[in-house]
Amino acid sequence: MTTKEKKTVTEEVTEALEEIVEAPAEEKKKGELVTRVDETNLLIGERQYRIAVDYREGFDAERLGERFSEVLTRYDYIVGDWGYDQLRLKGFFRADDRKSNPEQRIDTLEDYLYEYCNFGCAYFVIERVGGKRQNSNRKKRKKPRRNPNQAHIEEKKVPVKETAKKKPVIKNRKPKKETTMKTKEDDGRFVIRQREE
Repeated sequence: MTTKEKKTVTEEVTEALEEIVEAPAEEKKKGELVTRVDETNLLIGERQYRIAVDYREGFDAERLGERFSEVLTRYDYIVGDWGYDQLRLKGFFRADDRKSNPEQRIDTLEDYLYEYCNFGCAYFVIERVGGKRQNSNRKKRKKPRRNPNQAHIEEKKVPVKETAKKKPVIKNRKPKKETTMKTKEDDGRFVIRQREE
């Protein structure tokens, strides 16, 4: 072996690290492409939206595309508000959607703006137009697992015994005497009588 073929461990590690540094890392593309169709309509990816509210010119297609996430596709409305030069996006459902929480419906938008947004901030509301919303985060209901120690309903059906219908006999019980405390006399008044023992 020559000295060229023989490399130390340090040289091999150094070469490997240089290869890693030189190769550009493939970044995950975050966001979606936002294309304006006209003044009020736009496409986010392949989904159609309409600009419902553009308060203080808060709509910015480029920044919306950068911040847009696949999670937002399940909502009927997307609200974007600005604070400290940052765009924040929040999804809302239709007002008549019974399956959603009341605070996630669009009729609570004013409360959201007062509670969570900077006072007087620029914001926009876009509404999904056409197509079904994607249920990306909806939880699927799982079928209940059967407990192997638990019997099936068919196995539990047993005829009721006759002895179960009889009342139990209590020993050392004194027979009760008249327990009526009040009686109504002819003139409509009640009289309280002493109990006899």
